[in-house]
Amino acid sequence: MTIQRKGIRIRKGECVLLCSLCVFMAGCANTVKYGPQVTDSSGNPLSTLIPNKALQISQSVSLTMENIALIAIIDWAVDPLAPNWQLAQAPLGEDRVRISLRKKRFTTGGDGEAVQLFARRAEKIKSDGGYASYVMLEYTEGVESSVPIAQRVAQGVIQLKH
Repeated sequence: MTIQRKGIRIRKGECVLLCSLCVFMAGCANTVKYGPQVTDSSGNPLSTLIPNKALQISQSVSLTMENIALIAIIDWAVDPLAPNWQLAQAPLGEDRVRISLRKKRFTTGGDGEAVQLFARRAEKIKSDGGYASYVMLEYTEGVESSVPIAQRVAQGVIQLKH
C-alpha cells in the first residue's frame, strides 16, 4: 500500500516506522526514574526509555529489557513468517501480462526464488485464463537502490497462447 500526497510517496511500512519513531521520541519525556542514587556528573537524576529490569526465566537464565526490546525489533524487521517476495501483475493488452516481483528488505534467504515464483505465477495466469501455453518474452532481475536498504527486484512479460 502506498500513500501519495503532493508528490510524496510513502509506503505503508515506512509510514509505520515513522509513526513508531514519533511515539518513541514522545515517550522520552515520560521515562522511568531510577531515583536519587543514580545521577549524572551534574547531580541530575538519570532516566532511560527502557527500564533497568530483567525477566527471570529460570534460576540461571534471565533476559534484560534491552534484550527483549532488541529481540522484538529484530523480529519486526525480519518477520520470518512473511513471504520473501511481493508479486504484482498488470495486463498489457489481451494476451500479454507483466509480472513484477519485489523482495522484502530484510530476509533470511530466498535470493534464487525469483525465477521460480515468476514461472509459478505465469502458470497460474495461464491456467486461470484457460490458455494452452505461454511464452516468456522478457525477464530481468536487478537491485533497486533505495533508502535505507536496497531491494532485489525482478520483472518480466509473458504472452499467453490459446
